[in-house]
Parts: sequence; C-alpha cells; structure tokens
Amino acid sequence: MSALYDCNVIIDLEFTYVPKKRRKGGLVTEIIEVGAVKVDAAGTVAGEFSHMVRPTLAPGVSGNVRRMTGIGSEDVAYARPLDEVLGALGEWMGAGRVRIVTWSDTDRRQIARECAVKGIEPSLPTRWLDIQRIYPRLMGMGKGCVSLGRAADWCGIANDRLSAHRALYDAQVTTEIFLMMASGECASHRARVEAELDGPKEGTVCSSSIGESCGGLAELLATLKAQEATPS
Repeated sequence: MSALYDCNVIIDLEFTYVPKKRRKGGLVTEIIEVGAVKVDAAGTVAGEFSHMVRPTLAPGVSGNVRRMTGIGSEDVAYARPLDEVLGALGEWMGAGRVRIVTWSDTDRRQIARECAVKGIEPSLPTRWLDIQRIYPRLMGMGKGCVSLGRAADWCGIANDRLSAHRALYDAQVTTEIFLMMASGECASHRARVEAELDGPKEGTVCSSSIGESCGGLAELLATLKAQEATPS
C-alpha cells in the first residue's frame, strides 16, 4: 500500500437506462446503486458502504437491468437521490488523503457526467485509479481489456455469479484483486492466464504502457508517479 494515501476506497456502481424522451444533457444512464469498500494504509478492509439511489429522470429500473442485477423499481422508489448518497459516501470516506479505485473508468465518468447534468457538486476525492488498465500487463497480456469476472477467475477468487452485478459485491471482488496486485500475489497466477490464452497476447488497446514489472503496485504505477507526488 502507498503510504501517501490514508486509505483507498474501491467503488462500484449500478445503472439503469434513461428513456430517450426523458434524457437531459445527453445523460443515457442513471446511478441506482453505490457500493464501496474502504482499505486503510496497511491494506486492511476498514469498512463497507452500500446504498440504493433513486433515479430522477428514469421512471424506474429497466427490465434488462432488473434481469441482470435483480434490482427492481420498488427497490429504488424510496431511496435517497444521488446528491444525498454521494454526500453520505464522502462523509464515510473521511478526511485525509483518499484515493478512489475502480475496475474500469466507467464509474468515474458516470459520476462526473451525472453530477454535471444534475448540478451536483460532490465532495469526493480527486484521485482515481482504474486498475482494469493495469491488470492485463501485470498478467503478461500486454494491452487488453479484461472483465472483472475473468480477472477474479484468473486470480483464484471465488466469484458468485448470482451476486455479480450488484455494487457492493463487485466492489468486494475488485478489492480482493486490488490487494493481490498491491502485494504482488497476482503475478503468481500468470501461468494460468498464459495457459488459457496459449501464451501472452495483445488485445484491444485500453491502457497506456506501465512497464513489465510484476512486483508491488508501487512499481506498476509508474505513470501515476506524478499523481502520487502532487497534494490533493
């Protein structure tokens, strides 16, 4: 763990679609669930956060999203709106140097876009780390995009398919991968990846080069050195 951060907060979001006639500012989806896991500077899980979010543009949860997540319109009808949930999330994260960690950059972009459309100014950390960009090179794949479920399988993490696509559960799985990356344990599973892929291969480009080291996270995050050194 980087001593430059008091904690890392691993978050995951679930969304529903906004019907075309109800869209505002080009917002196609709305957040309906926020899940997060807090990891302290020592790499210990220090707490969890889970809240439903009431959409204000979509009339409810779309059928496809319900089938995928199990979340129904009745689950979000009386939930708090996004501004209140993000406010609670910020308070729960606490003060000090906090970094948000995600699997893919989708959640960061969704929060930024939705808050801009809804006029929300969230009190959240400005430091974000997308570990999906880092994982492929760590596992000897070069540049590529890997799903959270596949990454969990390769790392030997039990992955309950029935619980997948729920915010807190996916944040918990992402946390396990993050901790394995930070400790260098992921590197021990490279043989499994290479065997399945029949050798290291290049995939679709979705990350910048971060070097070939398979050590701890500090070595892997060469491209984030400036971020680490700059105060929030």
